[in-house]
Parts: sequence; structure tokens; C-alpha cells
Amino acid sequence: MSVLYQSSSDLPDLVAGLYERRAHDLYLGEPVTVYEHAVQSAMIAEADGAAPTMIAAALLHDVGQLIRGAAEDAHRLADDEEHARVGGDFLASYFLPEVAEAVRLHVQAKRYLAASDAGYAATLTPAARVALSAGGGAMSQEEATVFRIRRHADTALRLRRYCDRAKQRNLVLPRFRSFARHVLAAARRD
Repeated sequence: MSVLYQSSSDLPDLVAGLYERRAHDLYLGEPVTVYEHAVQSAMIAEADGAAPTMIAAALLHDVGQLIRGAAEDAHRLADDEEHARVGGDFLASYFLPEVAEAVRLHVQAKRYLAASDAGYAATLTPAARVALSAGGGAMSQEEATVFRIRRHADTALRLRRYCDRAKQRNLVLPRFRSFARHVLAAARRD
């Protein structure tokens, strides 16, 4: 994907543009749109007192689906690691590692939680349970051990919890650009 990007001050418009083009696409079998899910995730992180990097990660965690294209492709990628990898790679060019790596690991975090928290799967929506199963299901003990020692595992787990809660219908939401200060604070400086 070719993206025109001149300076960090352009970054809020760049990411807002990606989401606003798909603002009305339903989010993978859930009762919210892609846009609503992203903004709700960021709102939950912000209300929790999260750092700007976490709020930016929450806002942008599914950007890999948008980069990949059509809604049917996004559905196929709902909880496989490909959309997380694509999103993490894209964000690594623009954002601090805490953002890119949390996004890269957020699908693995879901699988980890399914393995380590006996009640986790019951908290998921039906669509999220289907996606978990399609994405490999709960991690094995060995996979969970490897995941847990990853540098950004805790950040990804926190992000996952925000994402899982961000599926409420009919909320009054702020504009995507209302998170610009967090996006700018989480941007790379080099």
C-alpha cells in the first residue's frame, strides 16, 4: 500500500482516512461497524487511563484488515495472525514499538487468554468465539509459555481486553480525529 506521509503532523489524517473509507462496513459478524469498534476500543483505553501509545494501539489494532482491502477479505482475516502482522508492519513505520507490537500480538493475546483464563471464551461474543476457533483456538501450554515471555505480551493482553469490550451498539461516538493527540504522542520521532 502506497501512502503519502510527510511528517508526524500528517499521521492523524492518514489513519483517519483509512478508517473513514470503511466507516460503515460491519465489523466481522458483530453489531458494530469497523469505525465504531476502533473508536470504542480507544475510548475504553482512554477511560482506563491508558498511555497514548495504548490508546493509539486500541484505535488502530485492526488496521491490517483495512490495508488488506475488501470486507470479505477482512472477514477471512478476522482473527488470524495475518491481519495482525500486516497491521503491525504498517504501524512500525510510523509509530513507537509499543503500538506496532501490541497490534502485531493482539490475535495471539486472544489465543493466550483462551488458554490461561478458563472463563475467557464465555465472555466473547458468538462471532468472536467463531473467530477464535478459526484462528487456531486456545494456545497450547508451550505456545502460551513462549507468548508470555514476549517483550510486549502484557501490552497486547491489555489491548485485547479493550478490543473485546468494544462492540456496543448505538453509542454516541467522538470523531476519529478526536484521538489525534494520542496518535501524535505515539508517533515515531525518527
